[in-house]
Amino acid sequence: MRMLRYAPAALLLLAFLPAAHVSAQSDNGQWQKSYTISGKASLNVSTGDASLHVSSCSCSTIHIVVDWRDRRPSDFAVTEFQSGDHVSFELKEKEHFGIHIGNWRSPQVTVETPTSLDLQARTSDGALRVNGIQGTLELHTSDGAVDVSDIAGSVRLTASDGAIHIQNVTGTLESRSSDGHATIDGKFTALQVHVSDGRLDVTLNEGSQLSAASRIEGSDGSVTVRLPRTLAADLDVHTSDGGIKCDLPLTMNGYDSSHNGGHNLRGHLNSGGVPLEIHTSDGNVTIESL
Repeated sequence: MRMLRYAPAALLLLAFLPAAHVSAQSDNGQWQKSYTISGKASLNVSTGDASLHVSSCSCSTIHIVVDWRDRRPSDFAVTEFQSGDHVSFELKEKEHFGIHIGNWRSPQVTVETPTSLDLQARTSDGALRVNGIQGTLELHTSDGAVDVSDIAGSVRLTASDGAIHIQNVTGTLESRSSDGHATIDGKFTALQVHVSDGRLDVTLNEGSQLSAASRIEGSDGSVTVRLPRTLAADLDVHTSDGGIKCDLPLTMNGYDSSHNGGHNLRGHLNSGGVPLEIHTSDGNVTIESL
């Protein structure tokens, strides 16, 4: 009789446990969960060695899916929570001993969010893709290609090893990468771009109006910058070891060229404006017209 007295309470507790599990696990072995959003969404996501793709949808939820691919779910720990319209998600590989022989693919994390989103995203060793977002984006990857497109707002990117593709950004950009070719285009109001080892191609699309001092810099590689003819800026161009070519009409302030000091070009585009510096330590600088 004593056991039967507590049975209804125990059954009630067990009734809730399977529901919590099913909400984050589908029949095909993918981990997935949706978070309802009522206002401006914010997301903090970290995926370790897994690749990450964040894109917008016509929805009022943040939906996260983990495709384990060739890995076992038990090798990873998922930590997630929601507080109001903020969602935090972390995928982390558990420490284990032993040697894995053979080729295997790391998991892939796919996120669909409302278009308006403040995003902090980090991968350690995996590709990072973000597209269709409007908001403040802080992105970091230690070893993997980066593809960012169709973004409006503010983008800050740090990448250590991998090609960088940033396309159709409207707003401001801070990008720092250390090993890989970087291709960037957008309608910018300000930008700070640095590539340590690799070619750098930057295009300021028609309609760009710089409202703050900007700098485009390469440490070891050629730099090509394409500018609209209507852009107003005070141009400061320098290369330590290479040539300078400028196809745009420029009101010269000065040109210095020496064996030890490299080449320096200064002048006004369209009567001048905010400073725009274009520098490289080792390579040619080419300024082209759209």
